[in-house]
Amino acid sequence: MRRVHLLLAAALVFTLVSCSSLSQMMHSGAEAPMWYPDGRNIRGTVCFVAYGSGGSPLVSRDAAYNDLLDRISEYLGYDVAGRYYRELSSNQSIAELSLEIDSTFTSTSMDGVHYHYIMAYAEQPVIDSMRSRQRVVQASMEDEVDRLVESSLQYYRDNNDVEAINELLKAVTISSTYGIDGEGRSPQDLLEKAMGYLENIEIRLSAEHPERAEVTVRVVRDRGLLSPSVVNAPVEATFTVHTHDDRFETFSVPFVTGQDGRFTFEEYYPLMTQSGTVYFSLDIEDGIDAVARVTGEGFVEEMRALASGVRASFDYSIDTPIAGMSVLLIMDEYGEDGQILDTTWARDAFADYFRDEGILVDVASSRDEGFSSAMDVMVSGDSGYDRVIWSSVGLSDVEVQPDGYTVYVAEGYTMMLDTRTSRIVDLDEITRSVAWGTDRQDCLKRLFSMYGSTTAANMSPYFE
Repeated sequence: MRRVHLLLAAALVFTLVSCSSLSQMMHSGAEAPMWYPDGRNIRGTVCFVAYGSGGSPLVSRDAAYNDLLDRISEYLGYDVAGRYYRELSSNQSIAELSLEIDSTFTSTSMDGVHYHYIMAYAEQPVIDSMRSRQRVVQASMEDEVDRLVESSLQYYRDNNDVEAINELLKAVTISSTYGIDGEGRSPQDLLEKAMGYLENIEIRLSAEHPERAEVTVRVVRDRGLLSPSVVNAPVEATFTVHTHDDRFETFSVPFVTGQDGRFTFEEYYPLMTQSGTVYFSLDIEDGIDAVARVTGEGFVEEMRALASGVRASFDYSIDTPIAGMSVLLIMDEYGEDGQILDTTWARDAFADYFRDEGILVDVASSRDEGFSSAMDVMVSGDSGYDRVIWSSVGLSDVEVQPDGYTVYVAEGYTMMLDTRTSRIVDLDEITRSVAWGTDRQDCLKRLFSMYGSTTAANMSPYFE
């Protein structure tokens, strides 16, 4: 009998509202359901009754969900609002707690205030087991937050500021997920500590050599004259590349500072544009994203803005000897029958690629009058050109697919000759390109143009 009384008491505890709230509703003229505020007692269950009010049905319903989660949190002894809100609002239930919304009721007062009432039941054995099990988990998570805070402090002492920030962001995620509160443990306190570390980090550049795209990057903790280097700091270098298909795209490369807080950036990628800007930024987005997935984007907005400001830029313009050279390109296109074509798509795409790099290229065909004798002169070193590029590309395969599309494959070889030394400086034996479609002319144009720009990109590192 005593157990029955306790069960009833437990059910009633979480259905009561303050007298003032009840009085306000009664005097407002708004209807309330018969089961409000006491709910209904069903053996083996725990009943939760909640309500919310607001200027619209949507606002009052949202307030009721939050009120229900507050009551469940009070019963369990830990905050569940952030953990279960989405599931409750979407499914009208919380599977882990065996809780389901049984009844809802809406009304509007004479002064236009909307009310939303909820009655929900949870199976008592299930929710009580969560109550005791979660207390163990809760204590464990609180210990983990304390451990992460201490670990963060040690990383900071070791000048590993970014890892110190990451440890705090992990603590924020745990604290928010499990509703941990208290000074120094709450999500807000932990985030503010992480931001305090972040706002003192600075990226500095030195030993700049724009003519060869080389610079020393140092990450420091800004403390005026005494600015200790930050070790193992992840930095992302972002710059523009000129791709094989003659497009300009943004490309990023990760770096990590050494024990001196530095690393050297140099012309890292063969397809880097000849001139441009390299942007160096602190790479901590993954940690911030992990927090945002739990707390929502608004919670980390200020920190994300702060992180985006930790950056530096380096302008470069690579001195390329080829820029002052004279280059002749001889490139021809062949059909599947081995006959030379009148088209110049590959040749034009190759020349356009280098024009984008500021290099002018003269073009010719092996069909030009006097070609053989002209080549003899070129090889002898008296041609007037510093480099001669000779390429031939032809259709190697044409295949009609069942869906009506035709697949075209082109293969070619390319040779680059340094006429000053009569030495072959590059030999690209096979380059392939592929195109498909229903229009032969359009496919061939794309096919040969791709071959030309790809060959140019492959050749560009040898222009030294």
